[in-house]
Amino acid sequence: MNPHAIVIGAGLAGSSAAERLAARGWKIDLIERAHEPGQGASGNIAGVLRPLPSLDDNRLARLTRAGFEHACRHFAALTATGQPLRWGQTGVLHLARDETHAATQQRVVEIRKAAADELYFVDRLQARKLAAWPVASGGWWFPGGGWVDPASLCRANVARHADAISAHYDTEVAQIDRPAGLWRARNAAGEVIAAAPVLILANATTARYFSVTAHLPLRAARGQVSHLRARPGSAPDVVVCRLGYVTPAIDGLRCAGATFSVDDGEAALREADHSENLAKLDFILPGYGKGIEARDLAGRVGFRPLSPDRLPMIGAVGDAAEIDPDAPSRPLAEMPRLPGLYLINGFGARGIVWSALAGELLACLITAEPLPLPDDLVNAVDPGRFLLRGRSRRQRADGQPSRPGAR
Repeated sequence: MNPHAIVIGAGLAGSSAAERLAARGWKIDLIERAHEPGQGASGNIAGVLRPLPSLDDNRLARLTRAGFEHACRHFAALTATGQPLRWGQTGVLHLARDETHAATQQRVVEIRKAAADELYFVDRLQARKLAAWPVASGGWWFPGGGWVDPASLCRANVARHADAISAHYDTEVAQIDRPAGLWRARNAAGEVIAAAPVLILANATTARYFSVTAHLPLRAARGQVSHLRARPGSAPDVVVCRLGYVTPAIDGLRCAGATFSVDDGEAALREADHSENLAKLDFILPGYGKGIEARDLAGRVGFRPLSPDRLPMIGAVGDAAEIDPDAPSRPLAEMPRLPGLYLINGFGARGIVWSALAGELLACLITAEPLPLPDDLVNAVDPGRFLLRGRSRRQRADGQPSRPGAR
């Protein structure tokens, strides 16, 4: 019998986890409250695919670089097998904010010694040619970067191994429990939707609604994208970033944005946010938004799950109830875990660049295969890190240890 897992959530995180396990012969029950994959934070017309270099090559830089490389390979493989992925490897121009930032960007390129087909610095004249617009500065040029339709990526992930994935759409999970070694996902009436030895939570901030994961510090960031009408072939035909981003024309629309507002639950479009996006657009492409009124714009609002350190959460869920607040801290490797319960979540605004690698990492952790990342990055994204951090913070704050998740 094939190994079996439940995945809750069919966005970038859940569809990636399902695809990677299905590729290994697993049977997957994929449960999604929307009518099809990629309807939540993964439902924008397009997002940006690029790494994020830094002078010190910190964890975020290393993780986005690894994610970018893995994503490019995964997207090419999906395309080669005829899956319905919509993406454009147009290149990404990341303009410097100011002269100081430009100097930093040049230094990063010198230190990184990246191949020219990965990253190089362009001066203002070169940047103007790439953007086909009189931009104000030079910046990084990522020739292999581009834009991706995230919902199409979710659909492609599910379709690639459709025979192994049983999808339950328009289905909400209200409860989870684990009697007799099987995780069960139940609806609001208490009826079992699916049962399996492994349960993967990829359902954004609603992962916190279950008692065993209530300790997770997941928060939602509201992001509003503005849609601009665009003629085919109009500039720019590459992605351009500078404290915001603007995409090429996609089906007659250009995406510009995006706002980032933590703990803001307003689902309706806001004119003020369109105005903010137009200001960002003018900073990226001076004068581009002339004559465009915020009140006339369409767009989309999404709520992106994020963690306090802005790194994703990928791995086995710690058992908060089994951690003794009076005991000395132990390393992550010794943390008690809830058997068969895993998390892939907290991507923030980087779901496109992280999701393929995150799915592969989670599948390797579940199947005990060699990991695609070094140990320090695996630990950096381990969901258990917040149980350790929360415990130490509480002890420092009041001198009295308290059970993680207690209120």
